[in-house]
Amino acid sequence: MSRIEWVSFAVGIIIIFLVGCADTTKQVESHELISSTTDTYEDTLHLAFTWSPGSLDPHGSASWEVMRAGVAETLIRLNERLEPTAWLAREWEQENDTTWLFTLEEDVLFHNGQPMDANSVKESLLRSLEKNQRANELLQIETIEVLSSNQLKIVTKQVNPALISNLADPSTIIVDTTTIDEETSYPALTGAFSIKQFIKDESLVVERFDDYWGEPARLSNITISFISNPNTRLMALQAGEIDGATDIPIDSIELIEKDESLKVLTAPSLRTHMLLYNLHSPFFEEINLRKVVDLSIPRDDIIRSIMKGFGSVANSPFSDVLPFGLVEKTAEGETVDELLENKGWKKNSDGYWEKEGKVFEVTMLTFPQRPELSIIGEVIQNHLMNEGIIVKIHQVENIDDALANNQWDISMYSMLTAHTGDPQYFLNVFYKSSSLSNVSHYSSNIIDEKINKLNTTTESTMRNELAIEAQELINNDLPQSFIVHPVTIFAAKKEVEGFIPHPIEYYYLHSQVEKN
Repeated sequence: MSRIEWVSFAVGIIIIFLVGCADTTKQVESHELISSTTDTYEDTLHLAFTWSPGSLDPHGSASWEVMRAGVAETLIRLNERLEPTAWLAREWEQENDTTWLFTLEEDVLFHNGQPMDANSVKESLLRSLEKNQRANELLQIETIEVLSSNQLKIVTKQVNPALISNLADPSTIIVDTTTIDEETSYPALTGAFSIKQFIKDESLVVERFDDYWGEPARLSNITISFISNPNTRLMALQAGEIDGATDIPIDSIELIEKDESLKVLTAPSLRTHMLLYNLHSPFFEEINLRKVVDLSIPRDDIIRSIMKGFGSVANSPFSDVLPFGLVEKTAEGETVDELLENKGWKKNSDGYWEKEGKVFEVTMLTFPQRPELSIIGEVIQNHLMNEGIIVKIHQVENIDDALANNQWDISMYSMLTAHTGDPQYFLNVFYKSSSLSNVSHYSSNIIDEKINKLNTTTESTMRNELAIEAQELINNDLPQSFIVHPVTIFAAKKEVEGFIPHPIEYYYLHSQVEKN
């Protein structure tokens, strides 16, 4: 049985399981849970998502997937303009450079019926700092003090002007920490839906939380099937097996638009598709060779032919819809031939560039979860072949593991670069010389100084200027080639409302999602 056939079969089994009359007992996340799904509702929804969380620990590596399910909340939320707004924190004020006071919403209950108060929020934040390195890097918290039942004081280790925006990151989800390790239940969170059933790599079922502190959920149940193959997600939607799906293949949009029962949903994305250079590679430690590859990327053709117009040319890591993403890229003055000849490369009898008996032949990594990246990689491969450079493409299942192994020259990659609406975090983790996430092994004292200055600057206009200056320096050094800022694409039945893409990729489900 092929992978596509198997996933389609799995989707069918999930549907039967949800609407059937059998009670089943299954080991789920090491919990022995009894699932009784004999009831069916008219106010239910069935969706297909790309990624399955490895667990439901809200402070683990899958915190984004937990947030997307509509079961979890943070102190701060980002609005459509990517501005921080109140959520579980009703208001806040800055007492001095490193001290912040937060007033929490009252009458908020966790899914186990326990009240959310300042002490439980403190315990949750402390756990996120203990379990998630990203939370540490984002928050830089020195101490958390409970002032009253709904007031907290947070002191940071240093000036952290991005603290409020960073508290919207899913690694800071608020949870009743006493429920994390319980063997007979799921984590108690605060969202409009609570977790009903989780089967790793298959499905997650959430149900309306009747004691939710905000607008009550309009749906009683939502089933999320995890289908990694985009074509299988599309087939399930066309067959009526699901009501909506995330991350629809671009080349399927025209097909969906012709179906009178379906609609295409899009939103600008803060994601950037890029090509990474390994600066430890014997080829790409030399900037001229990075420039050769960058010149050979047909960005306009990629947007027109592969992205079907659903994207824009990327001049920098950050989308130009952001105030700190307005970066102009300087046109390269030298040609490919000039760049190579200036470094002693010559064309051999087969038409390939060669130096000291070594042909310009490199390895490119791609991965299947974002199929458009593999196609973009093939286009770049063909253009470089026409220039006399050989590219061998190697597809891997886990791109981050493969990058860590360091056996690569270039790699396709995709990042949500401003996931808190602020430039500070991405610049620190991707470009600081000391960062373990600096996968290109890029090192620049000037960039380090620029980022350090950004980290301690509070005035927004100056922060934007520093971020732009940093990106201009990065473009000059070229540790990556930025290709396209894609548009996020969902599809759903026309009667589904409220299930819409968001520039920040973790607000997929909320209380106002409905099926008319």
